[in-house]
Order: sequence, then structure tokens, then C-alpha cells
Amino acid sequence: MNTNRFLRNGWKVGLVTLTIAMIIITSMFALSLREPKVTKAEVDKIEVETLVKKAALIFATAVPHDKTLSSSATVTELNITDGGIEAIVNTECTVLLDYKSPYDEPYLKGKTQWLAENKTRLTTEEINVAETEIKIHEDWVKWEMEVPSGSNATYKLTAANLQEARNGNFTLYLWTDIDRALNGTLRNWIPNNIFIPTDADAEKEAYESFGDTVKQLVPAYEKAEQTVKERAHETLSGPGSSFSPATNGYDCHVIPTAGIIQ
Repeated sequence: MNTNRFLRNGWKVGLVTLTIAMIIITSMFALSLREPKVTKAEVDKIEVETLVKKAALIFATAVPHDKTLSSSATVTELNITDGGIEAIVNTECTVLLDYKSPYDEPYLKGKTQWLAENKTRLTTEEINVAETEIKIHEDWVKWEMEVPSGSNATYKLTAANLQEARNGNFTLYLWTDIDRALNGTLRNWIPNNIFIPTDADAEKEAYESFGDTVKQLVPAYEKAEQTVKERAHETLSGPGSSFSPATNGYDCHVIPTAGIIQ
């Protein structure tokens, strides 16, 4: 036997064997690092969750004159069937009212205009009520312009299918334990909230209703002021008090809390 030939060629056989082993080991290592295979259903679910969260936040933050400081959405229920997509989404937003002046707020503008046009026909009591209500409303608008406020809303969103959801076509319902009503739609990601009036409609509503509000509040203001006067008189004329009924020892100007912020 020619052992020299074996010795000369043995190293080649060993090298081939080693190479094959390295390829196998490398392949196994690569497979171990590969991400787990995701099914189509799982891909659709992840995509739909992203789409319904986007839709809910667009709708929740599409409030005229609100400046959104932060917003988030959480999907609590999601159903994807041949009949379409349904999702329940909770939203949380932090906002400021975004007006140059409080009197740009349409309800306050409508009240102010009504008082300016009707002041000469009002009684002193009605003027007092109207001016006080306007001041209460102005203070509220100023507060909302300066101090961030939070709002939470839960919506049910439906879409006919995945492609409609991708196109931003949803129907939204206000979804709480009390209210489960149509709230609006998104068409091509453009929201239409049926509960939010235009500025012109809001101003008109305030203008047309403020007169009745003032008349209804006059008795409440008078009663509140009389109650304060009686209590002040009882306190100041009690035992040990130096209050004299002949002396106007107090000045009562009452602002009842019955004012309605529209």
C-alpha cells in the first residue's frame, strides 16, 4: 500500500469535512437569530391596532380652538372578521384653549353682542345678571387658555375592511356605560364630529338664548343676595355685636354659582 498518497491527500479530506461542519454550524446559528415567523393574521392585527389608534386620536384632537399638548390612545378591544373591523379605543388628551382673546370664544361673543344690543331695554337687575354671567364666562375662558386641562374619551370605531381602514374611512361612536351614540366619521382621515357646532352656529345659539337665560336667573340672583344680607344682618346684630341697623355696615354684591357656561 502506498501510504504516501494517503498522507498527501488526507489533509484535503479533513479540510472538506471541517468546511462542511462550519457551514452547518453557521446555518444553525443564523436560524437561531432569525425572528419568529409572523402569521398574516398577526400582521393584520398589529396594522389594524395602529390604524384605529391613529383614527381615534385624529378624531379626539379635532376640536376647534383646542391646542393639543399631549395625546395617547389604548386599544381595549379589537375584532377583525370577514364582516369588517370593530375596535374600542380609549383616548387621553391634554389641551389648552387657543384664542387670541377670551372674547373670540363664540359663546362669549354671542352673549356680549346680545347685551350690547339690548342693554337699553333691560332692568338694572337684568343688566347685573348679564354682566355677571359674562364675567363668569370670561374668567372660565381665560382659565382654559392658561391652565392645561385633560380630557378622556372612549370610542367604538368600525371600518368595512382592512383597505377602508388603511384609507382612513371609519365610523365612530361615543362609547361609555351611559352613552353609546354615533359621534361622527372619518373620511380619508378627515374627521366630522356631529356634536361640535361651527363657530357661527355657536355664536348664534348663545346670542339667541342669552336673553331667556338672564330672565330665568334674575330671581335666583335676587334670592341669593337677599339670603346673604339676612345672614350678614344676623351675624352683625347678634349678642356682643356693635352693629347698628341704622348704619349700612356691609355692601352685598353677590355672584351666584348658577351661571351657565355654554
